[in-house]
Amino acid sequence: MRDRQEVLERYRELSARYLEERREKYLSRNPINCASNVRLQVKGKGRLGFCQNPLILARCAQQKVFVCNDGATAERCKVFCCKNTQDSVDREFKEVLASPARCGNDYPKLAMLIWFLQDFEIHGRTARLWQLFKRLVKALSGIVTLRWW
Repeated sequence: MRDRQEVLERYRELSARYLEERREKYLSRNPINCASNVRLQVKGKGRLGFCQNPLILARCAQQKVFVCNDGATAERCKVFCCKNTQDSVDREFKEVLASPARCGNDYPKLAMLIWFLQDFEIHGRTARLWQLFKRLVKALSGIVTLRWW
């Protein structure tokens, strides 16, 4: 069985890595991260991203629609505005970790480590309580049988 400190260290390492990956995903210049991008269902094409930024729509006045569906278009965009902040990404990551179902679905390794650490902590409390109970019974039996001297 692994030591609690080893598991805690592995948990911190994994959570830091997953948080960094989440930050890269949600703070990158991607159409899905743009505040002006709206994803709509298009018959026969699936979901496409359409830019709703007034500056972009003014430039393409004849088309009235600008499709922004790939990363290269978002990289070249001069008015890209990320809808996520680092604080919002961190807060959402903590919410995912707080929910056992979402954590198990998104990060199964972290969920297992959290479960182990919680079980280890509960087992430690239970063991301490059991030791206290045994000492209390021993002391009471000594008093009852007059073995204190």
